[in-house]
Amino acid sequence: MMSSNRGDYASASEWISVLRQDEAWLSQQQRLMASAATDVSTHRDDAVRRIGKGETFEFWEIYGHQVEPVISEVWEIAELSLPKLKIQAIGMLSMEWIEQQTPAGFSLQQQNVVEKLKPIFYGQIEDARAFLVSIQGMKPTQITDKVNQLVSERKISDMSKHRDLWKVLHDCGIYDKSESNWNMQVK
Repeated sequence: MMSSNRGDYASASEWISVLRQDEAWLSQQQRLMASAATDVSTHRDDAVRRIGKGETFEFWEIYGHQVEPVISEVWEIAELSLPKLKIQAIGMLSMEWIEQQTPAGFSLQQQNVVEKLKPIFYGQIEDARAFLVSIQGMKPTQITDKVNQLVSERKISDMSKHRDLWKVLHDCGIYDKSESNWNMQVK
């Protein structure tokens, strides 16, 4: 059990090292490891909730999701109690763990897009990921040509090829043309 007294720790680095060995983090890490890939968005939402929307989250964004410098900044402010900081730190460590599980070269945003594409690709995450990689930098007509190819190969659901797929790509800024344009191009 970790102490709730700041004076028991020489620095924020020492505190975070102790936290990484604490039962609360270790049990959270076990939950993360035992969960399915489909639970990623739920775990991400839980982690963001733990971090909160205050200064800690702002530091989290500023430091590019690096746990150590965020804890050092928040430690210096010293307004948070250590139990509250512990909850936030477990959220950050959870996000760090999730991001490490994200395939190389894939940002967290891209992984979110893949999660949204997965049902359209009959639940095949690798096909969804390969599609997202293949359309990077393509023009709108090239994207719809690729979709038509994948529909004919039965990699994309015939029922999802119109509105469902257009909406994901449009909302994520990948395909900026109208839905009617999409429907004219996708056969």
